[in-house]
Amino acid sequence: MLSSDESFDLIIVGGGIAGLTTAVRAAEIGLRPLLLEKGTGVEYPNNSRFSGGIVHIGFHDPYRPPEELEQLIHKLTSGEAKPELAAALAKNGARLITWLQDKGGKFMRFNPQEGYRWCMAPPRALRAGNDWKERGPDLMLKRLVLALAELGGKIQYGARATNLVMEDGKCIGVRGLCDDQETLWKAPYTVIADGGFQTNPQLYEKHIGANFSSVFQRGGRTGFGDGINMVLEAGGVVNNSGNRFYGHILCSDAKHNDAVWPYPELDAIATAGLVIDANGKRIVDEGRSGVHLANELAAKATTEKLFAIFDQDIWNGPGTTARIPANPLLERAGGTILRASSSEELAQLMSVPSEILNQTISEYNQAFENGSLDHLPIKRSELMKPWSINPSQIMAIPICPGITYTMTGIDIDQHAQVLDKSSNPIPGLFAVGATTGGLEGGSDSVYIGGLIKSGSFGLIAAERIAHLQGKPINIQHPKRIGDDSQQSDPASVSTKNASYGLERFPVLRSLIRFGKPIAMVLGALAAIITFSLLPSSLGWLSPLIALGIGGFILIIILGVVELIVLITEFLIPE
Repeated sequence: MLSSDESFDLIIVGGGIAGLTTAVRAAEIGLRPLLLEKGTGVEYPNNSRFSGGIVHIGFHDPYRPPEELEQLIHKLTSGEAKPELAAALAKNGARLITWLQDKGGKFMRFNPQEGYRWCMAPPRALRAGNDWKERGPDLMLKRLVLALAELGGKIQYGARATNLVMEDGKCIGVRGLCDDQETLWKAPYTVIADGGFQTNPQLYEKHIGANFSSVFQRGGRTGFGDGINMVLEAGGVVNNSGNRFYGHILCSDAKHNDAVWPYPELDAIATAGLVIDANGKRIVDEGRSGVHLANELAAKATTEKLFAIFDQDIWNGPGTTARIPANPLLERAGGTILRASSSEELAQLMSVPSEILNQTISEYNQAFENGSLDHLPIKRSELMKPWSINPSQIMAIPICPGITYTMTGIDIDQHAQVLDKSSNPIPGLFAVGATTGGLEGGSDSVYIGGLIKSGSFGLIAAERIAHLQGKPINIQHPKRIGDDSQQSDPASVSTKNASYGLERFPVLRSLIRFGKPIAMVLGALAAIITFSLLPSSLGWLSPLIALGIGGFILIIILGVVELIVLITEFLIPE
C-alpha cells in the first residue's frame, strides 16, 4: 500500500460545493487541506455542477434575519429538523453568499420571486436538457479549485476513499484507491463530503425503502454512499430524516432521451392535475409539492406506466411557470405529450382502461366542483392549487420520479462533527453536504436547499477544525434585511473586506438613488428652455408646448431609470 509522505491538517472526501468550500476556507485560515476527488479532469461530474445554481433557504432569502429563518425551517419541516442544524444554517447561509462572491462568484436574480434572488451566474439557458457547461455552478466550482491551488491546498484526482483509519476511537486518515493503487492518507481530521447515496441500490432500498429501478437519476450520478458506509463502520449513525430524497417529476422519456432531463421538471403540471397508473386510477395525493409527489411515487416501488393528466388550461397556466418550463420546452426536446378531445380517446392513446380513466376524471371533477377533494378515495390536498380538468381539451404526459440526492444521511451536530450512537462527536471526523441528514426530508419531504446546506456547513466544518487546532478566526457576518449593524463573531484570520452590490458602481448607485429628482429637474429645464426659444407669436400655445416637451422628457428619463433599476435588481441581487 502506498502512503502519502506529505503532511496535511485535514482530508476532505469529495469535490462538490461542500468539499471545495471546506477545503478553500480551511486553506485561507492557514490549514493545509487535501481534497480527494474520484473524478478526473477539471469538469468532473457532481450534483453541484449540474444544479440550477439557486442559493436559498426553503425558497426564502438567506439574508432574512436568522431568527426568521430558524422559524421558517421549523415551520416547513413541522419541527422535524434538528434545531441546532437549523440555527447553524440560518446564521451562516448569507455569509456563504458573500464568501463565494469574495472568491469571484457571480450572482444574479433569475426572476422576481424571493427564492430566486441568488442565482449563480450565468444561469442555465431556457432550454431542456443538461445545460451545465460554463454556467454559474460550473464556473463557481472552477473558481474554488483555482482558489485552493493559490492558497496552497491540494486536490488528488482519481482518488476514491474506501475506509476510514481509526485509532483509539479517533479518525486519523483515509484508505482508498488512487489510480487503481491502494493508498493511505493521514491527517488529524477528515471531512466526508461525497454527496448522498442515490446511485447505490442497496443503500437506497435500505434507507429509502423503495424499488431502486423505479426512480430516474437526474443528478451527477456520483453519489454511491462511500462516505456513509465508512462512517457507519467507524461508529457513526444515520439520521433517517423521514427516509426521503430531493427530486422532481420528469417525463419518462428521460430513460431514452437525454434532451428531457434534468429539465424541464413537471412538478407544476402534476400537482395541478392528476397522476394515474396503468389501470387508469389515482394512486397518490398530488396536492402537497413536487418533491413530495416524487417521493410518494417512488414509494409505490412500481416500474409500470405513470401519467400526469391535465388540460389545456393547466398546460398554458402552471405548465409555463417553472424556471425552465415544460411548456413549450418539453415538446421542443422531443418529449411525449398526448392530446385528445375526450377521456375515451386519451385512454386509447395511453393504453389504459377507458371506463376506469373516465370514472377517475369524473369523480375528481365532481369533487372539485363540490369542494370535497378531501373526500376522494385518495385524499387530494390543496397545498398546491388544484385545477379542474376539461375532458374536451385533455392531455397526458408519461412520467417518472426523478432523484437528485438523498436527504437521509450521516448524523452531525451544529459544528458538522459526526455523532456516534450516543450522540457524542467522533474525534477527528466531520461530514458536510448531501451526505448528512437531520435538516431536510421528514414526513413532508421538505427541501430546504442543497447548495446552501452544503456550502454553509463546509464553512462551519473548516472553522471548527481551525478552532480545535488553536487558530484564531474572525468571522464577519453580512448585513441582514432590516439590520444596519455589522456583526462579528468574537470567538474566533479575518475575511477580506470587499465591496458588494452597488458599492462597486458609485455612478450607477447615484443614478438609481437620485434618478427621479434628476428626471424632474431635467424635465423642468427642458420646459423652460423650450418656452424661451418659442416665438412670441404662438401666444398661449407656448407654455402648453413647453410643458408637453418637458413632460415627454420627464417620462423618457423616468422610464430609463426604471429600466436600469429592473436590470440592476436581476444582475446585482444584493
